Amino acid sequence: MRLRSVFTLLVPALAVGAVGQATGIFKAARRTTPPASERAWREGEVIVAFRPEVELREVEDTLRAGGVVRARAARTEPRYLASLPAGGSVPDAVSHFRRQRAVDYAEPNGIVRKSQGRTFTPNDEFFHFQWNMELLDAERTWAIQKGLPTVGVAVLDTGAAYEDYTDPVTGQVFARAPDWGNVTFLPGWDAVNKDDHPNDDEWHGTHVASTIAEGTDNLIDLAGLAFGCAIMPVKVLDEEGEGTFFEVADGIDYAVNFTEGGERPIKVINMSLGTDGYSEAVKRAVDRAAANGIVLVAAAGNTSSPGIDFPARLPNVIAVGAVDARGERASYSSTGAELEFMAPGGDCDRDDNSDGFGDCVYQQMPDFEFVREGIHTQFCPCGLDGTSMASPHVAAAAALLISQGITDPEAVRAALQQTARKIGGAPEDGRNDDVGYGLIQPAAALSGLGLNQGPDR
Repeated sequence: MRLRSVFTLLVPALAVGAVGQATGIFKAARRTTPPASERAWREGEVIVAFRPEVELREVEDTLRAGGVVRARAARTEPRYLASLPAGGSVPDAVSHFRRQRAVDYAEPNGIVRKSQGRTFTPNDEFFHFQWNMELLDAERTWAIQKGLPTVGVAVLDTGAAYEDYTDPVTGQVFARAPDWGNVTFLPGWDAVNKDDHPNDDEWHGTHVASTIAEGTDNLIDLAGLAFGCAIMPVKVLDEEGEGTFFEVADGIDYAVNFTEGGERPIKVINMSLGTDGYSEAVKRAVDRAAANGIVLVAAAGNTSSPGIDFPARLPNVIAVGAVDARGERASYSSTGAELEFMAPGGDCDRDDNSDGFGDCVYQQMPDFEFVREGIHTQFCPCGLDGTSMASPHVAAAAALLISQGITDPEAVRAALQQTARKIGGAPEDGRNDDVGYGLIQPAAALSGLGLNQGPDR
C-alpha cells in the first residue's frame, strides 16, 4: 500500500525553531503513482539549517531578514521549520537562505507518502492465510530466534494502535489493537501532532508494525515475524498517510537518541514511505542513525519502473522491493541500482495460492471502513499490498539477526545478502536491478552463521 506523508514540525514565532518542507514526495509502497499535479512540498514552509557555530541571535536575525513569520526548532541539530508569510514563494525563500553565510543548507519541506496498496478484508483470521510467512520459512525461523524485547524497531509511519487513549484536545478516542500479545512498546513520538501519543489515525502504521511484531502463538488472529522484539511507534504521517521531510528527520533523530535505563534500545528503523525527491535533512538524519549502529530499512517504491524512492536509495538504507505469492517480483515494485532485497509485498488482485482470497499481506489494523467515519476503536485482520508491506519483513529479519548477536549493521546486510534466494535472474554471486540480491531467507541467514541452528523440520 502506498503511504503519503508530509514531514512537518511546528515551532513558536521567530525564536528557536522552524519547520519546513523539503523537495519530493514520499510515496506509499503500492502500485499507484501519485499524479503529477500533487504537491511536491508543503506550501509556505522551508527547512533552514544553520552552521553549528552560529549563535541564536544570528539565527533569529537571519530568519527574520528572510521574511519568516514563525519558526520551529528540530529536536537535535540547529534545523528550523520556517513558515513564510501568506503568498511567500518557497523556491525564492530557499534561494535566499542558501546565500546566507550562517546557513548550512536550506530546502523545501518536501512531502512523503505511505507505500501501501489496496485493502482487502478476509472473512477468517488464521495463520494459514499468511502465505508471506510460509514464503519466508517463518516456522523454521522461529525455531531459531523469536526476537528479544531488548531489540527495538522504530516504525516511522502513521502511528500504531498501541494504547487506549482519548485525545484531550480533539476528543478523538483510540484503542489498543487486540492482537499485540506480550509485545513491548517503547515510548514513541508523534511528530505530526507534537505529542507523546503516536496513535494511528489511519491504518497503515498498525499493519506495518504488526508484520514485525503482532502477537504470535496466542490463538488470536495472525502472526508477526519478530514478535519477541520491541516496537517504537513514531508518527511521521498524518491521517491521509502524508508527511514532510522535517517530520521524518525529527522522527529518525528521536528514535536514535531515545534512551532507557542508560541504553539505546532502537536497533532497526523501518520506513514504509518514500518520495521521488531528495532531502538533505533526512539524509543527514539517516547518516546519524547509521553512525549509531542502527539498521535502516525502507520501501523501494511502487512505480513498476526504474527509480528507487528516497530515502530507500540512500547508501545507508536497505531498499526493499516486493514479491507476490509466487515469489516473483510484483508488477508494481520499483527497480534500480540501489535495490537490495525482495520480501513479500503481495498482490491483492491475484490468488496464486488458491485459498479463495486475494494475495494481500494480512495483518491486524484499524478497520478502514470505521476509520473513514472517524472511528479508531474497531479492528480487523485485513490485507494490503505494496513495497510498504515488504519493508517490515526485512526490518523484522534484521531485528532477529541482532537478537541472535549479529549487531554490526554491515554484518546484518552481509548475512541477508549471502543467504537470499536467487530469483528474477539475479546472479549467484551478486545482484541485479530487478530484484537486488533476491528474496530474503531469515532462517538461512540465522543458521548460516554457525549460530543456533534450531531443530530440523
